Amino acid sequence: MIVIADGGATKCDWAFVEGGEIVERFKMEGINPFSVPEEHIREVVKRDFVPVASRYEISHIWFYGAGCGFGGAIIKRILSDIFPSTEVFVGSDIDGAAKACCPDGEGIVCILGTGVSSMQIEKGECTKRLPGPGYILGDEGSGTVMGRMLLSDFIYNQLPPHLHKLFTEEFSITVPEIIDHTYHKPAVNRFFSSFPPFLSRHIDEEHCRNIVRYNFEMLTKRNLAQYDVDRLSVNFVGSVAAVFEDILTEVLEQNGIKKGVIVRSPIEHLVKNLTAELNRKH
Repeated sequence: MIVIADGGATKCDWAFVEGGEIVERFKMEGINPFSVPEEHIREVVKRDFVPVASRYEISHIWFYGAGCGFGGAIIKRILSDIFPSTEVFVGSDIDGAAKACCPDGEGIVCILGTGVSSMQIEKGECTKRLPGPGYILGDEGSGTVMGRMLLSDFIYNQLPPHLHKLFTEEFSITVPEIIDHTYHKPAVNRFFSSFPPFLSRHIDEEHCRNIVRYNFEMLTKRNLAQYDVDRLSVNFVGSVAAVFEDILTEVLEQNGIKKGVIVRSPIEHLVKNLTAELNRKH
């Protein structure tokens, strides 16, 4: 039995695989080591993952997750401590996205979820990669930044009156509560990224559509334009890319960028490609 995980900042998708087939799959909260304390990650893994994993004899765990470019050693230490006889590999979420979307080892891959990450691979190797500085310094195109912009417009009374009314009715949240969440509570990125579904539900409204379009335009200019988009297609992973695919496609076409695949969750592709890789090695 092998286990493959796609870990985002908001949620973590686990697949238990036998003979190339998923026999069990479940989700738990995100365990990004860049923004979540190690002890909390350990508690979540023991509480949510171990009860399921204990039913199987696991030979390998592949964990691809947000924050693992810098904090992967934390995840590997926790999983190795709990499963000492299991071979554990930990990689960043963008490495997992590349393996899922570019099995031939060629292309540009971009994660659009709670955060943003991107990379270019050629002949199976990373040739260009931008840092993921987070929503304070960047991350245009992410659910976090879209949510932050929507909340800012709400606070400054920039939403059209009927949208302001709908927002208040749907969330029943006050400005002081938003400020408290933003500056005094943990995981503010998750808080911000809980609001883009409002944009999706009201995407026919010009104001909502403009927030999404602005984010994708900035993503294209500040991020994607630094890659070799003249000869390589750009593949996308994540809920934001999938939900707002029509607007993303429009922006890419306007900038002469070829769109590759869009995958909401890469877990099925990871299962297929990692199983094949393991079979080749054995």
